[in-house]
Formats: sequence, C-alpha cells, structure tokens
Amino acid sequence: MVGDLALRTCPEGPVAVLGLGFGDEGKGAVVDALARLRTRGRPRVVRFNGGPQAAHHVVTPEGRVHCFAQFGAGALAGARSVLSRFMLVEPLALAREADALRDAGLVDPWSGLVVDRRCAVVTPFHRLLGRIEELSRGTGRHGSCGLGVGPAWRDAHNPHAPCLRVGALAGDRGVLVRALRQIQLLKLDRAEQLAEAAPAPAIAPLVAELARPGLAEVVADAYLAIAARLQVDEGEQLRGALQSDPAAVIFEGAHGALLDADRGFFPFVTPSPVSFAQAEALCAEVSSAPPLRRLGVLRAHGTRHGPGPFVAEEPSLDLPEPHNLPGPWQGPMRVGWFDLVAARLGLAIAGRVDGLVVTHLDRLAGRREISVCDAWIFRNGAVVREFAPVEGSLEARAEATRALVEARPRWRRLPGWSGPDSRESREFLDFVAVEAGVPIAATAWGPRASDQRGWSSIADRDATGK
Repeated sequence: MVGDLALRTCPEGPVAVLGLGFGDEGKGAVVDALARLRTRGRPRVVRFNGGPQAAHHVVTPEGRVHCFAQFGAGALAGARSVLSRFMLVEPLALAREADALRDAGLVDPWSGLVVDRRCAVVTPFHRLLGRIEELSRGTGRHGSCGLGVGPAWRDAHNPHAPCLRVGALAGDRGVLVRALRQIQLLKLDRAEQLAEAAPAPAIAPLVAELARPGLAEVVADAYLAIAARLQVDEGEQLRGALQSDPAAVIFEGAHGALLDADRGFFPFVTPSPVSFAQAEALCAEVSSAPPLRRLGVLRAHGTRHGPGPFVAEEPSLDLPEPHNLPGPWQGPMRVGWFDLVAARLGLAIAGRVDGLVVTHLDRLAGRREISVCDAWIFRNGAVVREFAPVEGSLEARAEATRALVEARPRWRRLPGWSGPDSRESREFLDFVAVEAGVPIAATAWGPRASDQRGWSSIADRDATGK
C-alpha cells in the first residue's frame, strides 16, 4: 500500500511530499497514488512552494500522461487543487494546463481549483526578463527553466517593487493595464541594460518583444478572461479541510531540497525555499490539525536537469528519460548512481522526514551490480560522508559550490536486483534506510500508482535502522 508506514503513524493527519534531490524524483506519481489511496472524501492536493516551473509527470491507470505544472498532481485521480499563498502563479500557463487536463479526461478542471488571492503572478514580462538574464550569463548559466519565476519571486519579496497578485486579476481593466505597464517598463529598462552589457544575437528579439506596444493590454484581457473562471479565497477552504477532514489533505512540494534557495549549491538553485516549512506554516493556521506526516522522495539513481554540481554523475549510464526530454534552457537530463551524501544533505535541508519513498527502482532492474556513492572526495584529499548545508554569504556558498564541482565520488558496489520481490532489492532498501536514518514508507517500480508498493518490514525499526 502506498505510503503505508507514514499513513499508519498518523492515519487521520495530512501528508506532505517533498523531493530530496535535484528535482524529478517522482513526486507527482507519489501524490497521484496518495490521492487514489484516499477513498474517504475527496482529497485536496495543496501546492505549498514553487511556481509554474514544476514538471510532475503522472501516468494514469489507462496510460494517459500529464505533466503537472500548477494544478495538483492528484487532479486526474479526482483530487481538488489548492494553490496556497506560497505559490507563484502564471495565469496563461494555468489556462493551457486546464485545457490539457480537459483533453486528458478531466471534465471541468477549473471547478476543482482554488487559488489564494495573495499568490504573486508571473507575467510574460518576468518570463522575458528571466530569459534575457540567463542568456546574458553566457557559458555561466545557472540552469533557469526560462519561465520567469526568478524575477517574479524577487518582485514578490521586494517591498519597493510592483507585484501583481491573483486577487487583482478580476479588478478594473484600466487599473490592471496600468499595473502591467509599470512591470513591463521596469523589466524593459533592466533588459536593455543587460543587452548593452552582454550583447548576444538571441537577446535582441526578446528585448523587442518586451518593448512591444499594446502587450500590456493583450495580457490584461487574457487575465480578465481567466479570472472569470478562477475560484479565489485567502486559505479558507484549506483551513476548513484541515479542520473537518485533515486526512484528505496532501501537500505537494515542488523542486528538490538540494535546490533550496538558501542552502542549496548557489548559484544553481531555485529562488524559493524547498523544505517542509511552508506546509507546516499552513497547517499551523489550524490549531486542531493533527501532526503533519512528511514523506521524502528519492530516486534509486541520481538525476540532475541543468548545470551545477552532481558528484555521482555517470554519463555512461544508459537510462533514457521518456518524460524529461532535453530543453532549450536546462539542456539534457543528467544521470548518475545513488548518492548517500547528497541524500543525507537533502534530508538536512528538508527538515524532519518520517518516511522515504524510493522511486524508479525498475530502471535498475536486471543489472548484475549497481554502484552507490558513499563519500565525496575533494581536491585537497578530504573524504566527506556527511556534507552540512552551506549557509552565509553568497560568495561563501559559491566558493563551496566551486569546490564541490571538482569533488569525486567514492563508489561502493552492491548486488543488482531482478524485481520487487528479490532479496537484493530488499537489501538495497534496507541499506538506504539504515544509512539515511529514515524508514522506507513506499517504493515505486514504474510510473503508475499501481506500480507503488508499501514496505512494513522496517516499521518497527528506530532511526538507526535496528
């Protein structure tokens, strides 16, 4: 049973799902499975961080595939979607996703969605500026998704910058146009400075689009049409669910803990925090809510989409990604072996984790032997099994990142496995649980909810795995 261990420890409480790697751990499939598991009442999937750059792939029992970006990944399982106040919302992309969900068989996606009116809006002007910023870095790209989340996040947390909120989308057209024009002009000014400092052929057409007359009016009209379909509140529906049916609430995190804005490998990070803190803050608004159960998701092998440190990378691994194709901004998906040091670091950044979900085990099935990185070897000869999150100044964090780029893995060989019932696969999972100090809550042997299995054999072990 999916999430068996974590759900049994608090059967009436909400559950939060968070990736512990660089993203792409399989969070969407886990959320979809949890939503299908909740047979009493209609589940609510709450997005509690990030924005439209999420890419949570779900494969339905019928084989349909949808990449969830803003809607909760349980929508095709019948769950409602709640975009909490911590989300950044891109309305135009939200409308496109609603159309895609309708094509996938969801009759009325808008009726199952509620958005907090305090959510910051990612506009086309943020997207254009974000792409110009990334291009201006030349060969030193940070790994942006090219969707404008970084510039929008900065505006949302700068009291001196204009920031459009979802609640303003249904307001007066003239007021909305003026707000959008102000954002457009400020982003254009910054873009022109970047274009002058780092001229590149690809930047010029983006600056021209950012300067296009009448664009604010076009965007405003699109926003007004979308706002007419949106249900908005200030968290009332979520608080009501946490009071009346907390077991039906599933918090869905975006990105991976190793991309955390403050403790990840700067500058190759996402702009927002990646931990359970925001889910906990939402639960804390209801004093009677049961304790939050925290599930951390890890792949059985490593991946990273975009540049930055990846100690356990192994380019020779033949593990193609059918749902994570190369993109113009992040490039191809990089693959590697399981990294215990990175897993422990992800756990430290995420906060307390009650159970692990280990996914993509089927991708390694049939191998006689696998490798695990159990230590990082730095250029100065230091061998590190536990790497503490680096905090402090941006320069100190960047220096730590540069050192990590040159680190090498220390490999440990383990027997491969044939499938979920093999002794070797159970030994690998026991090994992960003991080394990480967290029990296994569930495993995934394929992309569908039916491919996920619960493990109760370690339910009574303590944090050391004994």
